[in-house]
Amino acid sequence: MQNSKIFDEASMDHDTATQFAERQGTKIAYRVYGSAPRDLIIVPGIISHLEYAHKLPGYSEFLDRLSKHFRILVFDKRGNGLSQKLEDSAPTLEQRMDDIRFVMDAVGSKRATIMGVSEGGSLSALFAAMYPDRATSLILFGAFAHTPGLEKLDRYPGFLGKFLKRFMMKRSVKSVHKTWGDGSFFRRVVPSRTIINNELRRKFKEFELASTNANDMAKMVSLLGEMDVTAFLKDVRCPTLVMHSHDDKLVPFKYGQLLHEGIRGSELIELSDAGHTFFMSEDPRIAEEIISFHSDAQPRRSEESMQGRVLATVMFNDIVGSTRLQSELGDELWKTKIRKFEQICKDNIHGFDGIFIKGLGDGVLAVFSGPARAIRCAIAIKEDAKRLEIKLRTGLHVGEIEKDTEDISGINVNLASRIQSVATADQVVVSEVLKSLAFGSGLTFRELGDYELKGFEGKWKLSAVQ
Repeated sequence: MQNSKIFDEASMDHDTATQFAERQGTKIAYRVYGSAPRDLIIVPGIISHLEYAHKLPGYSEFLDRLSKHFRILVFDKRGNGLSQKLEDSAPTLEQRMDDIRFVMDAVGSKRATIMGVSEGGSLSALFAAMYPDRATSLILFGAFAHTPGLEKLDRYPGFLGKFLKRFMMKRSVKSVHKTWGDGSFFRRVVPSRTIINNELRRKFKEFELASTNANDMAKMVSLLGEMDVTAFLKDVRCPTLVMHSHDDKLVPFKYGQLLHEGIRGSELIELSDAGHTFFMSEDPRIAEEIISFHSDAQPRRSEESMQGRVLATVMFNDIVGSTRLQSELGDELWKTKIRKFEQICKDNIHGFDGIFIKGLGDGVLAVFSGPARAIRCAIAIKEDAKRLEIKLRTGLHVGEIEKDTEDISGINVNLASRIQSVATADQVVVSEVLKSLAFGSGLTFRELGDYELKGFEGKWKLSAVQ
């Protein structure tokens, strides 16, 4: 009852209507501010509420200023605010990237500047790499590539490191259950010079409760421990502005510095007293930097034109014993079987939002923007192919590829092919970097060990999908 009152009071604060994008059973709440020709998508962090945010100091004023230069799209990610509530688990990175696409499609936004805040920055960087045709430029505020503090565990051996990580995350989850709704989380977000009085303390408490409940917040915090997009920063090719404040108590400045170093050609703006929020500081330069960066970034993005490079998941499969089967069936029956097999592949690839690149005679090549969708598609094809009495070997890897209208190429395509060659009959094998993006998806893996792959230096850790 108390939360309903909070929502009712907040909804009177701004006359922009809250709308909903619905697709694939998911409902995402969003608002649009301004009507300028350039689009700015603000991807929030782990806490948000479209309507209550206007009760926080500086939020309305910040959007009003930017809306003179942009059409601004703000939204609550699933599990937050007015968007669809969580069910059994927190949404994956892949699902949250879908949220960005859903709301962009709902307002007819083909391309936009993507501004990711805090945890939304990790998501936005990955989105810019996987959907370069939709991100004209990228702004990261108070963001990080991996959960702050967990890098300290790298010095421990594998088993001990994993144990300590679980312990740290369990402690964080326990703290959420104990303190959520008392305002202590948001108190760590505000600029260091903020004077916090009784009214502001009340708003902090209400904002936390309006954003989500303790159980759902605990699910999201738990999943954060698995998130790490460091390996993909090099694949962000659009102009990027990193903004981070030295007084950020939630995500220390060094994590913004690491983003800047990881994203080629990015610009770093050092702030002194903005805290972990972009709108509560009275420094007008934050908005000015966003406006001027977008203007400067446009020509550079046009000149580079991305050259068809995109971060994608590559899938190769191969029919086990194809030569023997062809010999037993004869050419005509074999051709019929291959046509049926390729149709099974095409239907599944389309159903999992992938792109069928080509048939390989006894297998297929496909690409996907969603890592978990790619793995699930490989499993579905493998099972469906059994109706044709054939078994498959499948390999998948994620990395930057060169993509044209008809084919794909690049070192990561070759690597996916080498991974496929490791698979045995009825097995789907993935690279370690792909497995890292499937966290929270419900997929399970069995480690196969380290492999030397022909043409590639070093050893590669591979896993089979259970």
